[in-house]
Amino acid sequence: MATDELILERRGAVLWMIVNRPARRNAYTKDLFQRMADALAEAEEDRSVLAVVLTGSGDKAFSTGADLKPDTEYTPLELDELELVHPAVTYFRAAAAFSKPYIARVNGDAMAGGMGTLAMCDLAVAADHARFALPEVRIGLFPSVIVASLRHLIPRRVIMEMALSGEFFDAEFAKEVGLVNYVVPLNELDQKVDWLVGRIIDKSPTAVRRGKNLLRHIWDMDLDASFAHGQNELAALFATADHKEGVAAFNDKRKPVWPSLG
Repeated sequence: MATDELILERRGAVLWMIVNRPARRNAYTKDLFQRMADALAEAEEDRSVLAVVLTGSGDKAFSTGADLKPDTEYTPLELDELELVHPAVTYFRAAAAFSKPYIARVNGDAMAGGMGTLAMCDLAVAADHARFALPEVRIGLFPSVIVASLRHLIPRRVIMEMALSGEFFDAEFAKEVGLVNYVVPLNELDQKVDWLVGRIIDKSPTAVRRGKNLLRHIWDMDLDASFAHGQNELAALFATADHKEGVAAFNDKRKPVWPSLG
């Protein structure tokens, strides 16, 4: 299924969400943010979707953030007094609530809002030519929403330098500070993404979804609270059909057939 600016492509159990604005370096508009949020909501409800991959068209840009061109009809930088929640924030909230694995395929430069959408993914694979930046200070703005998505992902001083300088950094540095998991040559990008996704979607969907939710909740807890929450979640998982099947398959020396997919 495709729209002019967003391609939704099923590859087996994985939904690929491709921002399709290569002439604008896959920059975002308000409408595009809303479409992305809607796609995640649909993927959440579709039990046959086990993971989502986010990427951009071409090999120049993952996304360079908000479209700043004067002919853009719905630029994310325009604020409407009637909007209680900006469409960009609507998307970020949808990504934060998404319970399935969400993987970024960073096919090129990730800047500004592109850094934000990257940060909201659970895992990321970047092509080695990709560059990263928070350049908002160059146009008299600050990445106020984006730093919120980055603050639990990379160290504070790194965010500070990115946000205050607006300068580019390369893919190896992105990996070093924890922004991406892997860096590979562009011609190996799809293979690495498929490999990473494949390591996840053959596992218990129940355990993956509940485990992702657990991690999201314990980030800000103190140690005792995280132990208590983890213990409760583990008890709940012991009672699931997926756990029973996983143990049975282990003892039978066979691949599990996850009841949660039925």
